[in-house]
Amino acid sequence: MRLALPILVLLAACAHDPQLLKWDADFYYTEKLYIDGQHDLAVARYKALHQNAKDPRDGDEAALMECEVYARDRKFGQSATCYEALASDGQDRGVRIRALMHASELRYYELNQQDEAMRAWVVICRTAPDEAASQRALDHLYMHGQSDGVARESMERLFEQLFDRDPHGELADNYLLRGAMLREEEGTLDGQNRAIVLLNRLETDFPEAQTLPDAWMLHTKILHAQQRFAEEAVILERVIETYETSHIFASYALEAHKDAAARLVELYRGPLHNLERAELHARHLPEMLHHPVKMLAYLWTVEQIQEERGHWADALATCRELIQTAAETQADMAENDARICDESETAEMKARCEADLAAHPAVTPREVPIAQTRIPQLQEKLAHPPEGTP
Repeated sequence: MRLALPILVLLAACAHDPQLLKWDADFYYTEKLYIDGQHDLAVARYKALHQNAKDPRDGDEAALMECEVYARDRKFGQSATCYEALASDGQDRGVRIRALMHASELRYYELNQQDEAMRAWVVICRTAPDEAASQRALDHLYMHGQSDGVARESMERLFEQLFDRDPHGELADNYLLRGAMLREEEGTLDGQNRAIVLLNRLETDFPEAQTLPDAWMLHTKILHAQQRFAEEAVILERVIETYETSHIFASYALEAHKDAAARLVELYRGPLHNLERAELHARHLPEMLHHPVKMLAYLWTVEQIQEERGHWADALATCRELIQTAAETQADMAENDARICDESETAEMKARCEADLAAHPAVTPREVPIAQTRIPQLQEKLAHPPEGTP
């Protein structure tokens, strides 16, 4: 407690430092000038705030806003120069990187100075791979590669060089993935095969990388285009495993998980002819995404596969589950709507809310009447199985 008391006293003194409070008030007022479009006044005040800041990080933030005002005023060249000065002289490393990113984006997208911008993005990737801006720099370089064939080849070589320069760095797996993406986009067999080489290396060298699901999905896209369906399914199953073995089962799902399951359903119902696996993954979709918008569509897919397998009892149960799910969803929505109306400020507003609800009754999902029609048909099949039914 003896040590804590002086610290608390110091913090209390800082909290009531008149100079700090005045600086914060000035910053807030200057921000209002910026929002109101009083750009010249805002620039002058941000300059003063930068010079008078007691904390260097506060000064950097004021300098960032000064540069932003120039951009808001469409003085893009002046803004880029301002950002670059801050990238050179700023006290905080994160602010310096952010400033360099802003300057490079202005040079690329507003000033048509692509070479200068790309050099800055490469600098960010090389010197600050741990900063969020490095991923943004990679995005820009990749999108530049998409612009035409010449740019694509140039960016493919660049990603190779960046990888070779730092093959175990924080962005190394991203260099491999981005290079593979550009190669796949060539639309040629050679480009696809060169992409696969990079993707295989990513999987081998970076078995725990967060880029793996995206790499696997790109790999399966290429295999599908080459009609290598069995190999495609193996990798899609691998994507699903990353969901099933997550640290807390079903606590999250990536878009790749849903896409992988949906594509496995198509493969197993189609060229791979394995309806048991198709049903497993069709059933997995609603479980994986908890309450997806397409829940009823997914359940109807399960029902169709069960019928294809001749499992009439299972299909009947799924029809009933579908109808029950739809009813529960509509009941939840009705309860929520009623709660919203109950929270109206006046009786008149509540009455208007309830009238609006009454004028827009719930729409029955299209799968429900289909399932209702199917139930007696399935009951008939159970009572009198078609010839040839096992």
